Amino acid sequence: MAKERVTVCVPPCDPGDVAEAIGAAMAPFDYNRDVGVGDPDVETWWDYWQIDGGGIEFPVVAGYEDDPRLIRGAKALSGEPRDLPPSLCDGGPRALLDLETPRARAAARARRTFEAWQEFSAAYPPTLPSSHFRARHFADPEGYPQAQALEDYRTQPAIVALGDNPELRELIGGDPAARLSGDVEAYVRAAADQALPSHALLTLDGRWLVVGNAERRHYFNDYLDALRADTYVVRVLYHG
Repeated sequence: MAKERVTVCVPPCDPGDVAEAIGAAMAPFDYNRDVGVGDPDVETWWDYWQIDGGGIEFPVVAGYEDDPRLIRGAKALSGEPRDLPPSLCDGGPRALLDLETPRARAAARARRTFEAWQEFSAAYPPTLPSSHFRARHFADPEGYPQAQALEDYRTQPAIVALGDNPELRELIGGDPAARLSGDVEAYVRAAADQALPSHALLTLDGRWLVVGNAERRHYFNDYLDALRADTYVVRVLYHG
Protein backbone atom coordinates (compact mmCIF):
# COMPACT_ATOMS: atom_id res chain seq x y z
CA MET A 1 0.00 0.00 0.00
CA ALA A 2 1.56 3.25 -1.13
CA LYS A 3 0.71 6.68 -2.43
CA GLU A 4 1.93 7.33 -5.97
CA ARG A 5 1.12 9.68 -8.79
CA VAL A 6 -0.21 8.84 -12.20
CA THR A 7 -0.40 11.23 -15.13
CA VAL A 8 -3.90 10.85 -16.54
CA CYS A 9 -4.78 11.82 -20.12
CA VAL A 10 -8.41 12.53 -20.97
CA PRO A 11 -10.06 13.85 -24.14
CA PRO A 12 -10.86 17.56 -24.56
CA CYS A 13 -13.74 18.66 -22.36
CA ASP A 14 -15.04 21.56 -20.30
CA PRO A 15 -12.72 22.29 -17.35
CA GLY A 16 -15.60 21.59 -14.98
CA ASP A 17 -15.92 18.09 -16.38
CA VAL A 18 -12.26 17.10 -16.03
CA ALA A 19 -12.63 15.44 -12.60
CA GLU A 20 -15.51 13.33 -13.92
CA ALA A 21 -13.48 12.37 -16.99
CA ILE A 22 -10.56 11.36 -14.79
CA GLY A 23 -12.91 9.30 -12.64
CA ALA A 24 -14.17 7.46 -15.72
CA ALA A 25 -10.59 6.80 -16.88
CA MET A 26 -9.57 5.56 -13.42
CA ALA A 27 -12.69 3.41 -12.88
CA PRO A 28 -11.36 0.15 -14.41
CA PHE A 29 -8.59 0.18 -11.79
CA ASP A 30 -10.84 0.79 -8.76
CA TYR A 31 -10.12 -1.83 -6.08
CA ASN A 32 -13.78 -1.75 -5.02
CA ARG A 33 -15.26 -1.99 -8.50
CA ASP A 34 -17.85 -4.62 -9.36
CA VAL A 35 -16.08 -7.01 -11.67
CA GLY A 36 -18.37 -8.49 -14.28
CA VAL A 37 -18.04 -11.67 -16.27
CA GLY A 38 -15.42 -11.20 -18.93
CA ASP A 39 -13.94 -8.04 -17.41
CA PRO A 40 -10.14 -8.13 -17.68
CA ASP A 41 -7.98 -8.51 -14.61
CA VAL A 42 -5.77 -5.52 -13.84
CA GLU A 43 -2.50 -5.55 -11.93
CA THR A 44 -2.77 -1.93 -10.77
CA TRP A 45 -5.53 -0.69 -8.50
CA TRP A 46 -6.42 2.22 -6.25
CA ASP A 47 -8.84 2.77 -3.40
CA TYR A 48 -8.84 6.58 -3.44
CA TRP A 49 -7.43 9.35 -5.57
CA GLN A 50 -7.42 13.11 -5.97
CA ILE A 51 -5.97 15.73 -8.29
CA ASP A 52 -2.65 16.67 -6.71
CA GLY A 53 0.74 17.04 -8.38
CA GLY A 54 2.47 17.19 -5.00
CA GLY A 55 5.97 18.24 -6.07
CA ILE A 56 5.74 17.22 -9.71
CA GLU A 57 3.30 19.89 -10.85
CA PHE A 58 3.55 21.07 -14.43
CA PRO A 59 4.99 24.51 -15.20
CA VAL A 60 2.56 26.70 -17.10
CA VAL A 61 3.42 28.20 -20.48
CA ALA A 62 4.32 31.85 -19.81
CA GLY A 63 1.39 34.19 -20.29
CA TYR A 64 -1.27 31.57 -19.53
CA GLU A 65 -0.96 31.44 -15.75
CA ASP A 66 -4.55 32.62 -15.23
CA ASP A 67 -6.13 30.54 -17.99
CA PRO A 68 -9.38 29.05 -16.64
CA ARG A 69 -8.66 25.75 -18.38
CA LEU A 70 -5.77 25.00 -16.00
CA ILE A 71 -6.44 22.45 -13.26
CA ARG A 72 -5.26 22.99 -9.68
CA GLY A 73 -6.38 20.73 -6.86
CA ALA A 74 -7.71 22.88 -4.02
CA LYS A 75 -6.66 20.75 -1.04
CA ALA A 76 -3.87 18.43 -0.02
CA LEU A 77 -4.65 14.93 1.17
CA SER A 78 -4.46 16.24 4.75
CA GLY A 79 -7.29 18.65 3.99
CA GLU A 80 -5.02 21.67 4.15
CA PRO A 81 -5.46 24.16 1.31
CA ARG A 82 -2.82 24.01 -1.38
CA ASP A 83 -1.20 27.28 -2.38
CA LEU A 84 0.28 26.73 -5.82
CA PRO A 85 2.05 29.66 -7.46
CA PRO A 86 0.49 30.82 -10.74
CA SER A 87 3.46 29.37 -12.63
CA LEU A 88 2.49 25.80 -11.64
CA CYS A 89 -0.58 23.63 -12.10
CA ASP A 90 -1.67 20.02 -11.68
CA GLY A 91 -2.72 19.83 -15.29
CA GLY A 92 -4.56 21.34 -18.18
CA PRO A 93 -4.70 21.19 -21.96
CA ARG A 94 -1.36 19.85 -23.16
CA ALA A 95 -0.59 23.08 -25.06
CA LEU A 96 -0.73 25.12 -21.83
CA LEU A 97 1.80 22.91 -20.04
CA ASP A 98 5.44 23.91 -20.44
CA LEU A 99 6.88 20.46 -21.03
CA GLU A 100 10.09 21.69 -22.61
CA THR A 101 11.59 23.86 -19.88
CA PRO A 102 12.02 21.06 -17.28
CA ARG A 103 13.57 18.81 -19.93
CA ALA A 104 15.91 21.55 -21.15
CA ARG A 105 16.96 22.35 -17.59
CA ALA A 106 17.65 18.67 -16.82
CA ALA A 107 19.58 18.24 -20.06
CA ALA A 108 21.74 21.30 -19.40
CA ARG A 109 22.59 20.12 -15.89
CA ALA A 110 23.43 16.64 -17.17
CA ARG A 111 25.76 18.06 -19.78
CA ARG A 112 27.50 20.27 -17.21
CA THR A 113 27.90 17.27 -14.90
CA PHE A 114 29.31 15.00 -17.60
CA GLU A 115 31.73 17.59 -18.93
CA ALA A 116 32.84 18.64 -15.44
CA TRP A 117 33.80 15.07 -14.58
CA GLN A 118 35.58 14.51 -17.88
CA GLU A 119 37.62 17.68 -17.42
CA PHE A 120 38.37 17.02 -13.75
CA SER A 121 39.27 13.34 -14.08
CA ALA A 122 41.55 13.91 -17.07
CA ALA A 123 44.22 15.20 -14.65
CA TYR A 124 44.39 11.82 -12.86
CA PRO A 125 44.99 8.17 -13.73
CA PRO A 126 41.90 6.44 -15.18
CA THR A 127 39.20 5.95 -12.56
CA LEU A 128 37.41 2.62 -12.27
CA PRO A 129 33.73 2.33 -11.28
CA SER A 130 32.76 0.74 -7.99
CA SER A 131 31.34 -2.23 -9.91
CA HIS A 132 34.89 -3.22 -10.89
CA PHE A 133 35.87 -3.67 -7.26
CA ARG A 134 32.60 -5.38 -6.31
CA ALA A 135 33.13 -7.89 -9.11
CA ARG A 136 36.59 -8.69 -7.80
CA HIS A 137 35.14 -9.17 -4.33
CA PHE A 138 32.35 -11.49 -5.51
CA ALA A 139 34.84 -13.51 -7.53
CA ASP A 140 37.06 -14.05 -4.48
CA PRO A 141 35.28 -13.02 -1.25
CA GLU A 142 37.98 -14.37 1.04
CA GLY A 143 40.99 -13.22 -0.94
CA TYR A 144 39.51 -9.80 -1.69
CA PRO A 145 37.15 -8.82 1.14
CA GLN A 146 34.46 -6.19 0.80
CA ALA A 147 36.29 -3.72 3.02
CA GLN A 148 39.32 -3.88 0.73
CA ALA A 149 37.14 -3.37 -2.34
CA LEU A 150 35.60 -0.27 -0.80
CA GLU A 151 38.99 1.06 0.26
CA ASP A 152 40.49 0.53 -3.19
CA TYR A 153 37.62 2.36 -4.82
CA ARG A 154 37.75 5.29 -2.41
CA THR A 155 41.54 5.75 -2.64
CA GLN A 156 41.67 6.21 -6.39
CA PRO A 157 43.36 9.58 -6.96
CA ALA A 158 40.43 11.25 -8.75
CA ILE A 159 37.94 10.03 -6.13
CA VAL A 160 40.15 11.33 -3.31
CA ALA A 161 40.53 14.69 -5.05
CA LEU A 162 36.80 14.90 -5.71
CA GLY A 163 36.16 14.38 -2.02
CA ASP A 164 38.23 17.47 -1.31
CA ASN A 165 36.06 19.59 -3.59
CA PRO A 166 32.55 19.70 -2.03
CA GLU A 167 31.05 22.01 -4.66
CA LEU A 168 32.18 19.82 -7.54
CA ARG A 169 31.26 16.65 -5.66
CA GLU A 170 27.71 17.96 -5.23
CA LEU A 171 27.44 18.56 -8.97
CA ILE A 172 29.03 15.29 -10.06
CA GLY A 173 27.54 12.90 -7.51
CA GLY A 174 28.63 9.40 -6.55
CA ASP A 175 30.44 6.77 -8.61
CA PRO A 176 31.13 9.12 -11.52
CA ALA A 177 33.17 6.61 -13.54
CA ALA A 178 30.09 4.41 -13.73
CA ARG A 179 27.68 7.16 -14.78
CA LEU A 180 29.72 9.77 -16.61
CA SER A 181 31.51 7.89 -19.35
CA GLY A 182 30.61 6.82 -22.85
CA ASP A 183 28.16 8.77 -24.99
CA VAL A 184 27.47 12.22 -23.56
CA GLU A 185 24.46 12.72 -25.84
CA ALA A 186 22.84 9.50 -24.61
CA TYR A 187 23.42 10.60 -21.02
CA VAL A 188 21.86 14.00 -21.70
CA ARG A 189 18.84 12.47 -23.46
CA ALA A 190 18.26 10.09 -20.57
CA ALA A 191 18.39 12.99 -18.11
CA ALA A 192 15.87 14.98 -20.12
CA ASP A 193 13.57 11.96 -20.27
CA GLN A 194 13.53 11.78 -16.46
CA ALA A 195 12.32 15.35 -15.96
CA LEU A 196 8.58 14.83 -16.50
CA PRO A 197 7.40 11.26 -15.82
CA SER A 198 5.34 10.34 -12.80
CA HIS A 199 5.14 6.83 -11.37
CA ALA A 200 2.63 5.85 -14.04
CA LEU A 201 0.87 7.06 -17.17
CA LEU A 202 -2.81 6.45 -17.96
CA THR A 203 -3.26 6.81 -21.71
CA LEU A 204 -6.28 7.92 -23.66
CA ASP A 205 -7.00 4.34 -24.68
CA GLY A 206 -7.01 3.14 -21.07
CA ARG A 207 -3.53 1.65 -20.68
CA TRP A 208 -2.00 2.05 -17.20
CA LEU A 209 1.76 2.02 -17.77
CA VAL A 210 4.18 1.96 -14.86
CA VAL A 211 7.10 4.19 -15.80
CA GLY A 212 9.91 2.15 -14.34
CA ASN A 213 12.75 2.14 -16.87
CA ALA A 214 14.45 4.26 -19.50
CA GLU A 215 12.30 2.94 -22.34
CA ARG A 216 9.09 3.84 -20.52
CA ARG A 217 10.41 7.29 -19.59
CA HIS A 218 11.19 7.96 -23.23
CA TYR A 219 7.74 6.72 -24.22
CA PHE A 220 6.11 8.95 -21.59
CA ASN A 221 7.69 12.03 -23.16
CA ASP A 222 6.94 11.02 -26.72
CA TYR A 223 3.34 10.22 -25.82
CA LEU A 224 2.68 13.60 -24.23
CA ASP A 225 4.35 15.44 -27.09
CA ALA A 226 2.14 13.66 -29.63
CA LEU A 227 -1.17 14.42 -27.90
CA ARG A 228 -3.58 16.92 -29.40
CA ALA A 229 -3.04 20.40 -28.01
CA ASP A 230 -6.42 20.39 -26.25
CA THR A 231 -6.06 16.96 -24.59
CA TYR A 232 -6.11 17.25 -20.82
CA VAL A 233 -3.03 15.95 -18.98
CA VAL A 234 -3.40 15.87 -15.19
CA ARG A 235 -1.31 14.70 -12.24
CA VAL A 236 -3.33 12.47 -9.92
CA LEU A 237 -2.37 11.22 -6.47
CA TYR A 238 -3.66 7.72 -5.73
CA HIS A 239 -3.37 5.18 -2.97
CA GLY A 240 -2.90 1.63 -4.11
